[in-house]
Amino acid sequence: MNRTKIIPAIDLLGGRVVRLHQGNYAESTVYEDRPSAPVERFLESGVRRIHVVDLDAARSGDRSINQKARDEIVSAARESAELQLGGGIRDLDTVRQVLGSGFDRAILGTAAVKDPDFLKEALENFSERIIVGVDARDGIVRVSGWEEASSLQTMDYFETLEQMRVNEVIYTNIATDGTLAGPPVEEISEILNRFRFRLIASGGISSLEDVKKLLDLEQSRLSGIITGKAVYEGRLDLKSAVKLSGN
Repeated sequence: MNRTKIIPAIDLLGGRVVRLHQGNYAESTVYEDRPSAPVERFLESGVRRIHVVDLDAARSGDRSINQKARDEIVSAARESAELQLGGGIRDLDTVRQVLGSGFDRAILGTAAVKDPDFLKEALENFSERIIVGVDARDGIVRVSGWEEASSLQTMDYFETLEQMRVNEVIYTNIATDGTLAGPPVEEISEILNRFRFRLIASGGISSLEDVKKLLDLEQSRLSGIITGKAVYEGRLDLKSAVKLSGN
């Protein structure tokens, strides 16, 4: 049985639900003023896992801007769906706060790259509840809300994460994110074949056909497919995608 979950995304900027084009903060589209609204629609479609990104915190580390929005999402989910949160989680106290506030998993991105000791400590303390977010462009890992290039090659970083026994990774090819151009299927297949961690694919999903292409990889370690813009613009019917995935 395919265990791949369809995971719709909620990106928060200034308390509102937005989508960025290829990670560019200057090119954001506002889809909702009320963050609970998409949660309600997602639950009606049978979704059981939701991806939340605090874009303000990812860029500046300021987690206060979207505090009310995050709380609204937790309340709307009513424990009917698992919630995973990324953005601005840069120390163990923040991990504890996130996991104690109603989110099931904490996503570490920039901090995991810049502070491997913190990632190690987070894994030791919270194990399965930690996801590492890997965002890349042209084979280079990017950090700080995608605005800064690191010195890491993407595949080399995956090797490091595997050695650290990371359980689950979200991979976003920034060049596809928000473009509706389709996911980088061959690249995702290569990652799944080379590494043992569970992988959530993110970026470029534009249609039910794109979802099918990823499901057709028949990889048990493909644990999720994140979709955002396609859902908000009505190009992807979530209920049909959930039915297709069997989750």
